[in-house]
Amino acid sequence: MPRHVETALVILDEAMGIEREGQAFYLKAAGVAHDEKGQEMFRSLAAEEQVHYDVLKRAHASLSAGGGWIPPAIKPAPVNLARQLFPKGARGIEAAVHPESSERDALLFGLGIESRSFDLYRRSAEATADALGRQTFESLAAQEQTHFDLLMMRFDSLFGSVTWQY
Repeated sequence: MPRHVETALVILDEAMGIEREGQAFYLKAAGVAHDEKGQEMFRSLAAEEQVHYDVLKRAHASLSAGGGWIPPAIKPAPVNLARQLFPKGARGIEAAVHPESSERDALLFGLGIESRSFDLYRRSAEATADALGRQTFESLAAQEQTHFDLLMMRFDSLFGSVTWQY
């Protein structure tokens, strides 16, 4: 098996683990949300993490069988891979805001999951020479950026704006 395929399989394995972790977390977080809107947001994020997992699993199966990358099932969206979800110099979301309630903890943890996923997909897209592989990772990065933004809007609506320190 070529080295670039072995590297892609390692990345896909890591990504599938992150998506599973995210899905399990969001299902649990739906139980701590204080209102129906929050519960629905977390359930929706869990469902989307399952879709991401399925995309990654199909890519993994295809590469493992020697079939190469397949077009992503998720419609590609424009994404700025140079942008980080956290401002430069921030020490992570835990340093920017301090958890004081269980829903706040859930939102903070979710933001961390989405940031980790986005960074993995961003780095993978930049490192993947295959056009379909890059398209898959870019599409997933865009989805994770959307999730991050949704969680941040929910956080802001419940707890106020976050002031980032540089």
